[in-house]
Amino acid sequence: MRKIYILKAIIDFLWIFSMPAILLVIGLVFAVFFIDLGKLDITINAVNFNANDVTYKILLAISALNYLLLLAALYYFRKTLRYFLNTKIFDAIVISSFKKIGNLLCISAIIAICISFMIRIYYQQKVSLELGLNEHIILLCLGLFFLILSEIFKIAKAHKQENDLTI
Repeated sequence: MRKIYILKAIIDFLWIFSMPAILLVIGLVFAVFFIDLGKLDITINAVNFNANDVTYKILLAISALNYLLLLAALYYFRKTLRYFLNTKIFDAIVISSFKKIGNLLCISAIIAICISFMIRIYYQQKVSLELGLNEHIILLCLGLFFLILSEIFKIAKAHKQENDLTI
């Protein structure tokens, strides 16, 4: 049971330090959309962006929304850990939180893959397929894991209720 306290502390730490990042992300999107940045060139992951390019602004806004999806998943995970600490493991909120986490992570991973693909096509003018692990594939697998975990908990809850009714 001690490990769950360590996990809860790590997740709380991430949650606390991600709150100011929300303001930074919203401020950056606001600055790029509404403030004329002139000929400012921005480099992210070795790709040069022109701050006045409409495609860059759209991709930045979608990336900011994607970040908010990840924070929502982190929120639901914190909520689930609170139920685990109170030993309410098969509660309906835990099962629905696992499903929400899985859906949010899968959607976030698909959006990130699409953004990465669009950046590669639009800015680097190349289409390439990389085999192997990257953060987007791991995020997609993690989302699918939470969806499967939701189904497993739903089945386990039904078995627990059936077991409680037998003598």
